[in-house]
Amino acid sequence: MSNTKLTGLDIVGDVIRENYDLGPVKTPKQLETTHQRRHRKMLVETGAGFFLAKTYRNDPATVDSLYFQHHLSTHLDRKGLPVAHIQRTRDGRSFVMQDTWCLELQEFVEGHCMSVTATTLEVSGSALGRFHQVCQGVPVPPRDARKWRFSEVPRETFERFFTLAKEEREDEATIAHCNNIVAFLKEAGDVLDIDKRYAFETGLIHGDWHGGNLLFLDDELRAIIDLEFSGDGCYLEDISYAVSNLCIRTTTSKEKMGFRTETLLNAYQNHRTLSYAEHLALFYAVGVKHVTTVCYQTPQQGGRVAGYSPAQWMAILDVQTRWLAEQSHQARWGTA
Repeated sequence: MSNTKLTGLDIVGDVIRENYDLGPVKTPKQLETTHQRRHRKMLVETGAGFFLAKTYRNDPATVDSLYFQHHLSTHLDRKGLPVAHIQRTRDGRSFVMQDTWCLELQEFVEGHCMSVTATTLEVSGSALGRFHQVCQGVPVPPRDARKWRFSEVPRETFERFFTLAKEEREDEATIAHCNNIVAFLKEAGDVLDIDKRYAFETGLIHGDWHGGNLLFLDDELRAIIDLEFSGDGCYLEDISYAVSNLCIRTTTSKEKMGFRTETLLNAYQNHRTLSYAEHLALFYAVGVKHVTTVCYQTPQQGGRVAGYSPAQWMAILDVQTRWLAEQSHQARWGTA
């Protein structure tokens, strides 16, 4: 198979048969409902059960990343955190290398994306705290831990988003929403300035903590998946991602935002206490991540995110960022 090009599902099936001891292997089936942007994902039925097959480019950076991800998966499993186990090849390797691509086979975990409830928020927060706790001291690939994907205030991205909102509804309310959000982003820019990030504690982080990467069966966490972004980083990055995705994104109710955030953070701190600097910066980091995500996803998703238009999102983001600012002021001065 050394000269084989990836041209179809049959070839993937042949590679699995040649490299794994799994009994009869049926032709893999494309998983149409899963995210395929970075990797091709397929369901494979074998004599040993069902597996998830993922293909990657065969280049030095990707191969190094796979070795690290598989080492991390093994470490998490040994520490009692649920993962999708990597299936070893016949000769003990964790993936198969072809000329231009690699194949990974992992346990197919029965479950669904996380639904937000009091119980799942507590489970998720506890799992993230445990993740940070048990990975302290684990060697990680070199990376600028002080920078992350949403660490910078999205001025240009937000300006383009505001233009879309004005094209839809240019009125005083839209302008007022914009001004309030800009004021929040200005405060956030001061708190998250790169020269101040030395105060944020760093370590091995997941890098993409959201409901789609937490597989649940009812209220049980079955697997933490997608370790591709894991590496050296600010713990604040993971925590702000979790709060943004699981506590803020789907509501404008102050009561819900407060309850969800408190539930998740309390569970997290059963395993690792937030530092003073993290307390002060957390809600600004949540807001920057949230605003940037909505602005970025709007053109990608045809002008609507989660069913809302840019003008509608301006009103939603205004409410959410004003609440986040109140929490930030309380953390700093003990009052809103």
